[in-house]
Amino acid sequence: MSSEKEYVEMLDRLYSKLPEKGRKEGTQALPNLIILNIGNTTMIRNFAEYCDRIRREDKICMKYLLKELAAPGNVDDKGELIIQGKFSSQVINTLMERFLKAYVECSTCKSLDTVLKKEKKSWYIVCLACGAQTPVKPL
Repeated sequence: MSSEKEYVEMLDRLYSKLPEKGRKEGTQALPNLIILNIGNTTMIRNFAEYCDRIRREDKICMKYLLKELAAPGNVDDKGELIIQGKFSSQVINTLMERFLKAYVECSTCKSLDTVLKKEKKSWYIVCLACGAQTPVKPL
C-alpha cells in the first residue's frame, strides 16, 4: 500500500511541475482581411501584409483566389488586391480559409509556420516547426 501511495505522490509532484497545457505559444495571429466593395469592384486592402504573414507570395495567393472566384484582378503598388466583380467578405474569407488548409497549414502538427517549395514539377509544404514535408496539388 505504501508503494502505491508513494507512486501517486510522485505523479502529483511531476504533474505540478509540468507547464499548463493551452494554446501553443508562438502561434501567429493572422490579421483580418479588410475587404471593401467599391462599385463593381472588390478590394482587399491588406492583402500583401496577409500574404507576408502566411509566408506566401502575393502572386500565388492571388492566383488561387481569382481562380476560385472566376474573376480577373491584380495587386497594385500598395499591396491591395483589386478584383473585378462584387464579392462578399464571407465568400472571400471562406476561400482564404480553404487556401490556408490546403497550402499553408502543416498536415502533421497543424502549424501555420510553413514554406511552399517547388521541386521539379511537384509542390511541397515544408513545416518549419516539425520539419514535415507534405506534397500539395499544384496551383
